[in-house]
Amino acid sequence: MYKNTIVIVLLLMAAKCTAQHKISFDLAGIRNMRHQINGSNLSCFYHFNERIAAGVEMNRFYSVKKIAEEGMNESSAWDFDYNMHYLIPLSKKLVFYPLTGFSHTSEKEMNTVTNESLYERFWSFNTGAGFLLECGRWAPHIEYSFTWGHLNQQFLLAGISYEMEWGKAGKEHK
Repeated sequence: MYKNTIVIVLLLMAAKCTAQHKISFDLAGIRNMRHQINGSNLSCFYHFNERIAAGVEMNRFYSVKKIAEEGMNESSAWDFDYNMHYLIPLSKKLVFYPLTGFSHTSEKEMNTVTNESLYERFWSFNTGAGFLLECGRWAPHIEYSFTWGHLNQQFLLAGISYEMEWGKAGKEHK
C-alpha cells in the first residue's frame, strides 16, 4: 500500500511539472445506438500536456417508450465515464483523438401498465475516436465510442468544447 501511494504521488508530481494549466468544458448531444435513445453529455477535461487529456463525463439518456409483450415500457439511463484522449493534430485546426476509459451505467426500464421498474447497473470499458476543430477557445467535435462489458453498446456524440487556461502558461499563449 505504501509503495502504491509513493508511485501515485510521483506520477501526479510529474504530470504537474508538464501541465499546461488548461481545462475544457464540453456540452454535447449523444445517441445510444443500441437502445435508439438520445441524451445530453456534460464533461470536463484536464489537459496534462499538448497531447494527453483526461476527464469525467456525465451522460443523461432521456426516457423513451417502447411496445413490449406486457404493455408499454419506458427506458432511460445515466452514464458516468472517465476517459482519456490522445490528441493528434492533423492540420493547424483539425485534431484526431483516440479515446479509452471506463464507465458506470445505470439503466431503468419501467412498465407503464404495472408500474414495475427494472434497474440494471454495470461497468464497461470504453474505446473510440473523435475529431475536434480548434476555433480559438471554442472547439466543435464529433466522437464515436464503443463500450465493452455487460452490454456492448455504441454511441455517437456531437458537441462543442470551451477551453480555459490559467497561470503563467495561459498568459504566454495569448
